[in-house]
Amino acid sequence: MTNKEKEKFWLKKVKELSKYDNWEFKSYFIFKAVNVHFFSSHFYVNGKLNEISGWLDYKPINIDNVFWDIIDEEPNKKMPLSFRGEAAFCVRRINYFDYKIYIKDLLNPEPEITQLLKTINNKVAEKSGNIKTLDDFRTEMLKEEKYNTVGIITSFIEEGQFDKALSKIKEYKANQFSSGFGFGDKDFYDLAKEYCEKNYR
Repeated sequence: MTNKEKEKFWLKKVKELSKYDNWEFKSYFIFKAVNVHFFSSHFYVNGKLNEISGWLDYKPINIDNVFWDIIDEEPNKKMPLSFRGEAAFCVRRINYFDYKIYIKDLLNPEPEITQLLKTINNKVAEKSGNIKTLDDFRTEMLKEEKYNTVGIITSFIEEGQFDKALSKIKEYKANQFSSGFGFGDKDFYDLAKEYCEKNYR
């Protein structure tokens, strides 16, 4: 079995086995909505080492809706759920569980994949039980603030805390923390500032 054949076959098994827990599959990742959160789990096959590795991540579903309001891309809200995991313009998810498994029987990867999916489902249940509010998610984003500036600002805007959003925009620009999103001669910070000033009451 070539490395390419392993990848195709093992990912097919991931697709087949994950559907029993209501996951959807696309390309190399599975995803689903659990309560108010979007979860996705990514799978990469190393045929040479007979390994499957990846990570599990999540974010609130509505945070992308607010982000798209800010950047004037409201039609994105009507895209399939998977778009929240693969769109070029969406809020960064928080990775919180990494994994790697070794496939013993190349033609029967089901035991290892089944056990991995069980672990992933347990991690999803644990996270969805612990993260109740947008503030809980923001607390996690603040642990790596430099890389989550867009999500942090968007979360404040979602809650109508425009003063805090404007303060963070000013802080991030002063510290030269890149938003990672450019729109012509403006970036996300510029659009977020305009949105806040327009809606600030």
